[in-house]
Formats: sequence, structure tokens, C-alpha cells
Amino acid sequence: MDVKQFYIEINGSYENAVALMMNDALIGRMLGKFMANNGCDKLVSCYEAKDYRGVFEASHTLKGVAGNLALTPLYVLACTITEATRNSDDVNLDKEIEELKDVYGLIKEKYAQFIA
Repeated sequence: MDVKQFYIEINGSYENAVALMMNDALIGRMLGKFMANNGCDKLVSCYEAKDYRGVFEASHTLKGVAGNLALTPLYVLACTITEATRNSDDVNLDKEIEELKDVYGLIKEKYAQFIA
């Protein structure tokens, strides 16, 4: 699988990623750094611990990284979670967290195929 196919399969924006990073090699390296970071896992852990400040910080970071990598479905969820926790310390984001797990799971699965 090449970088473009990876983006197609996760419903990301290959065109936006290329516009920002200019080439597939850099995109691949940045995807590798993102996958090694485990930012989604931190966000989920904070939510499960009801650490809403941690959820805000993790989702805000995820929003930036997912936006820069043009991981569109992940970016949209990170935006939603960030805004929900910006000024609140008691929110129910069970649906969004489950969707985040699903989207991130798909990205992990497709990334494993990409690097294979």
C-alpha cells in the first residue's frame, strides 16, 4: 500500500497532506512518529479517569497533529472533544470516545498494512 492508498482507506485527505509536507517520504515519517506517540490512547485513558483537563490537553494536541497530517476523521473528532472539554469538567463523551477508538483502530490497521 502506498501513502495515497492509505489516505483513501482512512478517508483522510492525501492532497492536504501533500500540500503541507510536499512528498510521500516525509508524510510516511510523520505518520510513523504519530503512531509511536499514542496520543489517542492517552486521551482515552484521561477520559476513563474523568481527567477532563487531561482530555482537553490530549484532544487539543491530537487536533493539531491530525490536522497537520490530514487525518480528517480523527481531526473532526478531536475538534469535537476539544470544544466539549474546553470549559467543562463534566461531560458525557462516551459516543465520541467510542468513535475515536474505532477511527484510530482503522488508522492503526491501515498503517500496519502501509508499513508492511
